[in-house]
Amino acid sequence: MVVPGAGVHPDSVSGSLAAAGFEALVVRSVPEARSQVEAGALVMVIGTGGSEWAGPVSVPVLSMPPSLRRSCLVVLAGAGFATGDAWRALTLGVDAVVAASDLERLGEICAGALSAKRALVAPLDAAAAVRLGG
Repeated sequence: MVVPGAGVHPDSVSGSLAAAGFEALVVRSVPEARSQVEAGALVMVIGTGGSEWAGPVSVPVLSMPPSLRRSCLVVLAGAGFATGDAWRALTLGVDAVVAASDLERLGEICAGALSAKRALVAPLDAAAAVRLGG
């Protein structure tokens, strides 16, 4: 699912996600995206420049129970990110960050990140791994 913002246009991002086999539902807010994850969605892409990802806007993700957080992929996308910057993703409390210039490959990037997360989670939480497709 996609929360548009900061140069992340739902049409182009949704097309990339759909091409990789993901359901590309566009929602209006991070709390709405969290509700979709609670209902079974696997991937949450949030458009942001990074500096806006603090305080109240990040709370719906950062306050997820660990079991729910392990069973989904949270990606911040937009200007100000370098795709694959794991340190930045870690400090922001998400699984991955994607630069605006790489949004046409977003589906491919999310598929790879989901596979890597599944492998990392499997020994710790079998239920989360199953939900992630493993």
